[in-house]
This record gives sequence, structure tokens and C-alpha cells, in this order.
Amino acid sequence: MNLPYLFEQLVEEIFQFHQFLVVRVGGPGVRDLGYDFALDGTPTKAVVEAKLYRSLGAQSANISQALERLESSRLRAEAEFGILVTNSRLTALQKSRLQRYSQLRIYDYDILAALAAQEPGLARRFEEITREALTFRGEDLPNPAPVEMSTITADLGLAWTLTESHEPVEPPAKGKALCDAIHAVPETVSKPFEVACSAAVRYLFADHLVAFDDQHGSHTKMHFFDLVARIASTADFWQALITDFRARYIVFEFKNYKKEITQREIYTTEKYLYPIAMRGAAIIISRHGADQGADKAMRGALRESGKLILSLSVSELCQMLEARDKGSDHLALLVDKLDAMLMGLER
Repeated sequence: MNLPYLFEQLVEEIFQFHQFLVVRVGGPGVRDLGYDFALDGTPTKAVVEAKLYRSLGAQSANISQALERLESSRLRAEAEFGILVTNSRLTALQKSRLQRYSQLRIYDYDILAALAAQEPGLARRFEEITREALTFRGEDLPNPAPVEMSTITADLGLAWTLTESHEPVEPPAKGKALCDAIHAVPETVSKPFEVACSAAVRYLFADHLVAFDDQHGSHTKMHFFDLVARIASTADFWQALITDFRARYIVFEFKNYKKEITQREIYTTEKYLYPIAMRGAAIIISRHGADQGADKAMRGALRESGKLILSLSVSELCQMLEARDKGSDHLALLVDKLDAMLMGLER
């Protein structure tokens, strides 16, 4: 199930229900324009970007990046306004970032729920998609906060005051540079690969993890972790690791092999994990991902000792870096992997 696409479709239909002409910009051969669709047939024009996140509280870095990218896209498209639509609930501080962008608006969980509530079918689908997206939320969805409909009506009329336009500035694609640096390391070369992957992990999870420690050793120095960090995030995925897998700390291992990693690497990493010490989860990043034996070993570690090991190939890591650059939910791939692991686990 492609939830981001279903969410994008829902957002389109909500605007159409409110009498907007939706102009699609996607399709085969069309480059990424930085927004999902445009609104036309009104006194003005806007570009709309829909962002589905896997946590009710979106990370500030993602919102900032999404706004920066949307503003650049708005200027490039010569649109008067831009609208960022998300299923997450933004804080007052996150919304204050709009002060830098007078021609942008954010429609978050509460506003989108109010717009969808005008039509029962849209309201039901919004709830279903959001509930599915927040897989690891430990409680029911909150009731939408009251929204002043007259304010939304004014926004939907796009009756905003124009301000001076500036030349579009493309946000720096740090994630792409990190991905290129990883690919530039020759196969089997260990230390530069570890350094490049460590930089990528820090960029991806700077808002989620703290106390990063490279080459951390156990007390007896029998084990050394390529990278370990403490989880300090309210995002649903990380909270699930803490509560369900006793993983207050998470271990990262980096393997630059010519072939896929095998069960041997899984067994080695499993020795590092110790749920009693709140170190019950690890992520292995390798050049080519895991083979079938490694996949079987990861499932066995979870089934037999409750230790969670997830595998990421460099290609998948780069997908996450690209999503991070765009302000999209870069945790979605990890959520999907954990979903697949748990739903397919056998006795």
C-alpha cells in the first residue's frame, strides 16, 4: 500500500471538493518539480505539496526543509502561493517558521481534518490513512482541535496579499552529497565507508538521536560498535523501539562488502545487543543489503531473543537521504521494514 500516494490523492480530492481546479504535474518523463499539483481556475494560482509523516508530531527539520523547497518551487513555477499539507500536527514554533515565507501556508492535521469533515467519505479516508500511517502510535488519534472556518475559507479563496518576489534559490541537497560520498568509497574499503555512513546517519537522525559515539567499546572491550546513539525522540517509530524492543540505545554497523551480508554478520551484531541494558535494536548498513540467510537470521534473533536487527542497503540509505532533502518522511522506509518483519514473523 503506497500511503504517501493515497494521501496525495486524498488532498487533491479535498481541494476539488472545495471547488478548485487541480492541475497535475506528475507522470512518466516529468522531472520532479518540487510540488505535487497546482491549483488554478481561481483569481490566483498555488502549488501544493502533500507530506505524509509516520508520526503525529513532525520533526522541525523536515518542516523547515519542506518549506524551503516549496518556496523555491513556487518561485520557479511563478505561482503566487504555496500550500504545504500534512497529516501531522504542527506546534506553534513550527508554524512560526512561516514568517519567513509570506506566500506559503501550512494545512496540518487539524485544518485538513476540518476540510475533510465537510464530506463524510473524505473524512473517513483521512482517518483511515492517518491511522495506518501512525502504525506505532500507542493511543487513538486525537480529536482535531477547533479551527476557525472563516480563516480556512479565506485561505481557500487564496485572498492573500502579494509580496515582492525573489529569485528562486534551490535548497542545498546535503543528503545527495552524502550519498555521493558513500558511493565514492571503493568496495571493501572499511574506514572511509564507516565515516561516510556515520555522517549520513547523523544527518538523517539528528532530530531523533543524541550522544552519538563512534567505535564505542563495551566495558570489557570484547565488542566495539561502529556507531551507537541514544534515542531522544517522540516520533512513533522510535517510541516503539523503546517500549516494544527495550531499545533506549541503538547500534549502527557499516559493512562495505562486495556481496550481500550473510547470517554471519547478523550473528555478530546480535552479540552486541542486550535488551536488559536497553540496547535491543541495531541497524546494519551495507553496500548491497542482506541475503536470504541474513534475513532468516534477523527474524530468528527477533523470534528467539526479542532483538531487533534491520538491514539497509546503500541504495535504501540514499532513498532516505533524498527524502530528508525534500522534507519528506525519511523514517517511512524503516517503518515499512519493521512492519514487514513483524507481520511476517513465524514461530
